[in-house]
Amino acid sequence: MTRKRAREILFLVVSVWVLPGSAGAQQWIDFEDRRWGFSINFPHEPTTERTEYRTAFGETVPARRYYAERGSARYTLTVVYFSHAPMDAHTAISFAAEAIRDRGTPTYYAFDSLDGIPGQMISVTEPNGRIVQASVYFVDQRLYIAEGSVAPDSPAPSQFMQSIQIIGPEGERIILDPD
Repeated sequence: MTRKRAREILFLVVSVWVLPGSAGAQQWIDFEDRRWGFSINFPHEPTTERTEYRTAFGETVPARRYYAERGSARYTLTVVYFSHAPMDAHTAISFAAEAIRDRGTPTYYAFDSLDGIPGQMISVTEPNGRIVQASVYFVDQRLYIAEGSVAPDSPAPSQFMQSIQIIGPEGERIILDPD
């Protein structure tokens, strides 16, 4: 074995040991809140706050916002609970999606289904050039709005908004349509 080949092998072995440690610092966490019924990936433990959400009919209902930032990227999940103001899925989803589309120029918009749960996926370029990708779902009188927002020349925040899972009180994934 030549010295050059030995150095290449040594470099490869050291890389295998060192890189997982540095990559681990960049890994996202799987954040779960069973009370509010979801699991989603965040870049780190999110800040949580109680808030209110104004419905399509002007009513105010309780909501919870989870958010985290990494660099110039922002990641937010808002869970709206229509406990005292029942809402139909179509109205709730359409109203939330329209509010996101109104923030800029829509570049993608499609109806979606997450395990049979109705929703929409939206991508928007805001006037300042920021890219927003969002997914909106509605089940059991709860509206889930996941939004990732990044600077103009950054990778799209797809991992965040596509990582959402709706879960039950025991942490089990809710699947309305098993196909």
